[in-house]
Amino acid sequence: MSGPLTPFEPRLNAHDINEPDSVRSPREGWTSLALLMVMLVTLAVAIDDANWAGFGPSDGRQTGFLPLAVVVAALIGFLLAKSRLRAVLAHALGALLGSAFLLAAVSDSVSAAPGLHDRLRALAESTVVFYTDLVLLGIRSAETSVFLLLLGTLIWAVGQFAAFNIFRRGRAMPAVVAAGLALLINMSITIRFQYAHLIIFSAAAMLLLVRMNLLTQREGWRRRRIGDAGYVSGLFMRVGLAFVLLTLSGSIVLAATASSAPLANAWRNADDHLLSIGTEVNRWVGGVTGASRGPSGLFSSSQTIRGIWESSTEVVFRATSTDEEGHYWRGAVYDDFDGFTWQQLGRARLDVPAGAELLAESYDSVLEEEGRKRITLTVTSVDLAGGTVISPETPLAVDRDAEVLTNEPGGPLIAIDLRDAVDPGESFAVTALVPDPDADDAEVITAADLAAAGVEYPAWTRRFVEIRPDSIGDLTYQTAERIVSQLSPDRRDPYHVAEAIQQFLYRDGGFQYRTDVRGLCGREKVVDCFLTTRRGYCEYFATAMAMLLRTQQIPARMAMGYLPGRELADGSWEVDRSAAHAWVEVYFPGYGWIRFDPTPGNAENGQEPTRLPDGDPTPRASSEPEGPRPTPRFDVPDPRDDGNLGGPTTPDDPAGEGGLPQAPPAADPGPIAALVVAAILLVLGALALVARIRRMPAPEPDLAYRGMARLAGRFGYGPTPTQTAYEYAGSLSELLPGVRNELTVVARAKVETTYAQRPPDSAMLEQLRAAYRRVRIGLLRLILRRRFGPSGPRDLGSRSGPQRS
Repeated sequence: MSGPLTPFEPRLNAHDINEPDSVRSPREGWTSLALLMVMLVTLAVAIDDANWAGFGPSDGRQTGFLPLAVVVAALIGFLLAKSRLRAVLAHALGALLGSAFLLAAVSDSVSAAPGLHDRLRALAESTVVFYTDLVLLGIRSAETSVFLLLLGTLIWAVGQFAAFNIFRRGRAMPAVVAAGLALLINMSITIRFQYAHLIIFSAAAMLLLVRMNLLTQREGWRRRRIGDAGYVSGLFMRVGLAFVLLTLSGSIVLAATASSAPLANAWRNADDHLLSIGTEVNRWVGGVTGASRGPSGLFSSSQTIRGIWESSTEVVFRATSTDEEGHYWRGAVYDDFDGFTWQQLGRARLDVPAGAELLAESYDSVLEEEGRKRITLTVTSVDLAGGTVISPETPLAVDRDAEVLTNEPGGPLIAIDLRDAVDPGESFAVTALVPDPDADDAEVITAADLAAAGVEYPAWTRRFVEIRPDSIGDLTYQTAERIVSQLSPDRRDPYHVAEAIQQFLYRDGGFQYRTDVRGLCGREKVVDCFLTTRRGYCEYFATAMAMLLRTQQIPARMAMGYLPGRELADGSWEVDRSAAHAWVEVYFPGYGWIRFDPTPGNAENGQEPTRLPDGDPTPRASSEPEGPRPTPRFDVPDPRDDGNLGGPTTPDDPAGEGGLPQAPPAADPGPIAALVVAAILLVLGALALVARIRRMPAPEPDLAYRGMARLAGRFGYGPTPTQTAYEYAGSLSELLPGVRNELTVVARAKVETTYAQRPPDSAMLEQLRAAYRRVRIGLLRLILRRRFGPSGPRDLGSRSGPQRS
């Protein structure tokens, strides 16, 4: 008597003994195809849910084509698997169909043109812009076309590969691993809550593995004449279904309650390293604007404004200061903005030993310390990922070996990285210069001092007024002009303009602090969207202020770091992730970089706008003639260029008339040359592999048999799990009659060595060597012939050779 069948159980009848295998009646069953579709669609929906490329012209997600793409890819992979085409031709045909589909789908994502021809033209124009940005200008491109094509290619490849492996080779594990790895990578990066996707994927994957394992077991049962296969199959699937449900339930419960982390030390900061790699890759691919987890240190080489800001009360570090005051903790600064992403261009590194002057070779060094004081701060890591030095204002020295990162060699400071990462519980000490509010009246930096600093800027500051084409819109320029026009003519100097913009964003403009503004802007540029919606978080406020200043030719950059934090009873300061912050630094000739913070809120962590005492101008004030709108100059030599000062040197001024920046130099051809060299090495490696196969001596008999089976399996003629060595050799001999005797030699050596425990003598090894070489050469010919029989390579399992074991 047999029990009821589960939905996943194959129904056996009289003709199942011959196992028909075709598109209309696949041997694996339609349930296997359905489970595969659930897996792949879950993967595609998860990637689309992350919204990596933002919104398209029609206000829909640009990755919205992925679910359909993976379904079509899987169906084509299924049809090709059931065809009589050999594997290479089948995959080539699938790739050709995929290329056509993806070009149409991606063009629809990047263009709202009514006709396919116009959309393809827009796609081509987008790729040209991408090439110009990346190769000619050497900058990260904001175009999404190439990213979408690469992402679509990945999804198509996973879908076709998974279906082909299951329905031609009967292997579910490669399909599960490929799709599962893609899903885990996506979940590791995105900030979206996607555990439901993981549960659905896991359930479908495990059921598919059980279903395919049953198919393999049934072949053995029929060969061994096991009766009532239908009952056994039903029992097998019911037990498998119960196992899957129990496993999933246990995993969900453990994920919600377990707290043990035995591998935590092995994986500490691994995600930071992976995300840093991803950030560098994104500089090449471009177009990625979806919300993702960034390295927990915040200080990667680029910062994309993604529409959401995550924080927590998890403590990052504790610090003490010799002045017992709280300070803004700067970790990195950014000079280039493309409309969505801040970048650090021209990164150069300089090794600095412990205790040495950090800024000796940087334009961020302060020539005069009047109005500033030296302090020493000790920072103790609690969960301070990586080795970035966090320091107030101007860091002077650190007690560990470090690398100083600058914009070009000897340029302005970007960040400081310790040679060795700081583990939890470890400390480092940094000496820094900070404003001294208690200094003598003649030395305190005042608003009057900065207002009189003038607009004669060193040439190296030009990068901080550059505005990339299409990075901001007309609204940004109009807003800046409106703010400046409201100032009296005698207050239109850089300091009062910066103060007015800070006040406009901080209080007067009606802006609201919101940590989640996803979906408000679509494809509108960040700054213009923020000025329209008037909602955002610190990166929005800081970016808007920096770009508003740049429209007025006032050098400004964005800084990332932490607010002062909370003072503890012992006088130390505790900084958690809720203190992560972004602000603006504005350059004033003779005074260096001055912090401005236009973001409202977070007073509990010490956030406050910049307020300087009024004061009277000091003798250092510029002799710039008075006028309603001073004209900035960016050709003034920097005092540090004097060789007597030992400062950095700069190249000749590349600016055009009026100090406007010229086009960036062409990108370094090194990466392109590396790709060409890699392609040549790949071809040479393939040729060497073929030559090696032709002259390869035979290994031990068991290795020879496995090598033969592995090579045949690559061409779709691998053995089934229940085949004996003689059965498999006999099946291959029907395909390769020219090496029938050699196949028998390899099989006999395998059987005698493995089962009879008779090691081969020297004569047998010599015979095996010659046979193995001929077999491998013969197997290479399989790639040039059509498959044998209508049912694909698994028909090898139903053919039999000599029945010895």
